[in-house]
Amino acid sequence: MRKEAYQYFSVKVQQMATRIEFETLKDMCRFTDVNHIDNVFILHQDNNPTDDYFAVYHNSCLLLHKTQGFKTLENYTAADEKGYPDAAVYYESLEMGYTKYDDYLLVKESGISDLATFEIMKKKGFVTGFIAFKELMINESCPIEIKEPINNPFDLYTYAKHHNFEDCQKLLSAFANGFLDNNLYVAAKELGFLTYADFIDAGKRGFRVYEELKIANELGIRDGKDFSKFTDLEFVKQGDISHDQRVLLIVMSKIEQGKKISLNKLSAILESNIEEYRYEDTMTLPQWFMKSMFTTTALSEFMQKSDFVKRYGTYHADGEFFEVNKMQDRSIVLDASNVAHNSNGRTDKKVYAHNLVLMVEFLKEKGFSDITMIADASLRHKIEDSPMLEKVKKMCTYLESPRETTADVFILQYVKRNHCLIVSNDNFREWKIQDPWVAENVDFYRLSFIIKGNEVLMPDLE
Repeated sequence: MRKEAYQYFSVKVQQMATRIEFETLKDMCRFTDVNHIDNVFILHQDNNPTDDYFAVYHNSCLLLHKTQGFKTLENYTAADEKGYPDAAVYYESLEMGYTKYDDYLLVKESGISDLATFEIMKKKGFVTGFIAFKELMINESCPIEIKEPINNPFDLYTYAKHHNFEDCQKLLSAFANGFLDNNLYVAAKELGFLTYADFIDAGKRGFRVYEELKIANELGIRDGKDFSKFTDLEFVKQGDISHDQRVLLIVMSKIEQGKKISLNKLSAILESNIEEYRYEDTMTLPQWFMKSMFTTTALSEFMQKSDFVKRYGTYHADGEFFEVNKMQDRSIVLDASNVAHNSNGRTDKKVYAHNLVLMVEFLKEKGFSDITMIADASLRHKIEDSPMLEKVKKMCTYLESPRETTADVFILQYVKRNHCLIVSNDNFREWKIQDPWVAENVDFYRLSFIIKGNEVLMPDLE
């Protein structure tokens, strides 16, 4: 487009011997540029604007072309460059506030009622993003099927608003991963899921987060129930031992203290416990379950060589029987916060480290030596006799949970991993709801107590 504006002059009558008409307005504009013509006449024809002409005078000739409804040659050039088909559309577009034919066409086709809506669409990427949307939808690997018609950017923008997408980029990202609603997409991403297919697969199989699904797929774990059994045995992983050896350690941890049990009886109990890991429909063991002891000889060899077995008792190879340790020979973990709070007869509900000292002294008197205490991070700020806490730390292994995590998490993990005893009056009701292992096992290992004055009462050790 020329930089200098034309000067326009309206005329009604022209008498020229030589009159030349251009084939197109584009030719006329090019001629004026080449010949540096700035003055343009507008010839009005008997009150009929559609027959008006643009005209220029050059070398005693009148050169002209119909205006085709354009008010100026600049308007014609702008309309031509931006793809407008005619003057009527061009001026309607300008009146509506749009300067591009594609924008005007979108507005007319989609029924957008105001410029503000259109500007929001542009800002949020729906005008340009519609092309990417169409490419996605024709792709054979497209993971979504949209039932409602989306024929233009405004339809796409409307869909996005109804399904909680903030902008086109987020919508396209969700679509590419199979999600049709942003709230569901955000929730799935928070759980680690990248695709809708994985999210749905996990839900059907009972997995809570993507990491569980990933591990399950890698190891051939069937469902959430199967995964729970797998993770429970992972807690028992002591060195490089097979899953049936881990089950054996759990079995040993639950045999009555001081009891002697024959190798054949122990083998039968072990096989009975392994049966619980079989799938009910196929009666086969899971793919992930690694078994190494197929005979009583293999069982005997493991019990003779494994240091882990010694935690729960002594195996007498000559007599082929296992003698379970007394309770005092086992490891024990204390729920420090619970013990510090439980002073019978006190009405002030205060917390005392003195209770912890009494409990450790009591356990040592009963023969326990491997004593671990796990406390909430907030406990040291609550106790009334804080100097006494330093004495506790010298008496046993004292661990403190991070500020943002309750000590219960670490206490239960410690019990799971070591199958040790736990001193607590907490029944862990909430954890039993969340974790089947806790529901089934924690009460077996838990020792309840009463602290009265300077005396500890624990019926299980009497």
